Amino acid sequence: MWRCFILVKLNILSINAHPHDFTHMAGTLGIHKAKGDNVTVVSLTPGTNVHNEKKHDELMKPESERDMDIINQPDDEIKKIKIEELEKACAVFDIDDVRVLDYPQPFRLSEFPEAIKSLADIILDTRPHVLIMQSPFPRAHHGRPGVSADDHIETALATIEAKAVAGVPGSEGIAPHSIATTLYPGVYFNNNEVDFTVDISDWFEKRVAAEEMYVSQGHTPEWSKRRMLVSLGNSGWFAHTLYAESFVREAPELVSEIPMSPLSIRSVEEPIMEKFERMIGEKGKDF
Repeated sequence: MWRCFILVKLNILSINAHPHDFTHMAGTLGIHKAKGDNVTVVSLTPGTNVHNEKKHDELMKPESERDMDIINQPDDEIKKIKIEELEKACAVFDIDDVRVLDYPQPFRLSEFPEAIKSLADIILDTRPHVLIMQSPFPRAHHGRPGVSADDHIETALATIEAKAVAGVPGSEGIAPHSIATTLYPGVYFNNNEVDFTVDISDWFEKRVAAEEMYVSQGHTPEWSKRRMLVSLGNSGWFAHTLYAESFVREAPELVSEIPMSPLSIRSVEEPIMEKFERMIGEKGKDF
């Protein structure tokens, strides 16, 4: 007979295409890690062939002006750097369960179907209550459905298949596992498509610090801060707070009553000028 369990800790699994994709939910994961929840971050690829900005800029130069040490940097060396950047970014939020799979880029599920088992094994190992994954919905200009494949969409497809595999009894004697809640980062959607927003105003500095770890992608301190001001500030603005991360649900959630956050009540009951001051905040004055 089914029994109702009061969860002491959540198991949260984040599956991404590239090492930097984790940052779109980093503040939220940091909040849960600080609460004592278990957090695992996965990158399906080491990101060796994306955002190598130094190599890109060198190849754009005339041959006579190119730095061949940058152009000929071994892939294994680049891979190591990319993995270390992710580990350092996760460490900012005290996340130490970081798993980088070695699938190549561009990643196409049709070419590497074994990725499904790789991800299913991780699901069965971590047994998440919450999965945050890449959005499987391609978008194109003027809202038209996208038709081109990319690493993010293909990773989403592999994750969907992995969820299905993990949810049925296998032949290895491992109990199947179904995930209660699946979420997509709001960065892949318009603001009016978001289901909920997490206030990470107190985590802004850590988000900037994590962004700075991606040196191979050209992320200087100035670039990192500006990027966070714009992206997190945009999500925060539409949620009536300073900085935020937004999410879209895969499906409606079953609840025991109408959920109501104290933050939502505050936003409609506080005086307008107090709301303005809160939305500016001390951090909002620092630029």
